[in-house]
Amino acid sequence: MNSGNKDLSTPESSDTQRFMNQHLEQGGTHFIMEVTSEGIDQHRLKDIEFDLKLLTNITQDHLDYHKTFERYQQTKLDFMREGSAHKIYPENFNQEIINFKTNLLGEFNLLNIKAAANILRQMNIPENFIQNTLSICLPPRGRVETVEKGQAFKVIVDYAHTPDGLLNVLSTLKTIANERKGRLLVLFGCGGNRDTDKRPKMGKIASDIADLLVITDDNPRQENRQIIMTDIIKGIDADFQNYTVMPDRKTAIQYIINQSEDNDVVVLAGKGHETYQILKSGTVDFDDREEAINALLIRLKKEH
Repeated sequence: MNSGNKDLSTPESSDTQRFMNQHLEQGGTHFIMEVTSEGIDQHRLKDIEFDLKLLTNITQDHLDYHKTFERYQQTKLDFMREGSAHKIYPENFNQEIINFKTNLLGEFNLLNIKAAANILRQMNIPENFIQNTLSICLPPRGRVETVEKGQAFKVIVDYAHTPDGLLNVLSTLKTIANERKGRLLVLFGCGGNRDTDKRPKMGKIASDIADLLVITDDNPRQENRQIIMTDIIKGIDADFQNYTVMPDRKTAIQYIINQSEDNDVVVLAGKGHETYQILKSGTVDFDDREEAINALLIRLKKEH
């Protein structure tokens, strides 16, 4: 579960316990939740005892809140160490054997499958059930999600909004683009009033991997959008010139779709499943998938 509130990733302890009680009354036997570093730090997990904890990774994120990577790391590690729960770390689940095919792309998704398999095996779930279930799993909405309207090139929407997330998804999609003998076209921005240190890092990652790059708005919030994009550009390799800055995300999506050729792979990164955009003037409806579909339909109509 998550909080159901986009402003509160982990619920208050009292809310979680209420959800657990409701689940139990409805015949539920297991309760699974994502635990965020802010939730840990703000004691929103007080009096909740876990039977099992799994740490996926610790990479740069939420530094606008924790201020330093060391504090962020310590928050997660302290949570893992406390209590009598069975603990699973990356070095544990990385060893899991996955000898079945899945629908999920990339090394990062293989690690997610391994983590899930490790948990299920710890719970003594039958192996044939684990394999049959994980082999048919589809990606969550906005995570390497394909937008298909009959076009020859691939369009992917993904939530990657950290250096590690962007590196993982672009590395995977670059391999696919190479196999198709096409280019990788990348669109992304960075959120305003959030960790500024990651902006040039993400700019470097994108320019190192992409063949064409479009820098645009993400959720600028109250921050000057030009400052955000300038920070991203600071990380772009001086030898990489094939990028453009296009603040309006809708226009930028239309642009990158129109630049695509038959074998290319286009990735719209940063917002994924989100159906809104937070601007200085307020929150507006915005969905990368819908914008991509509209841009595709306009282009396909012109071509026919």
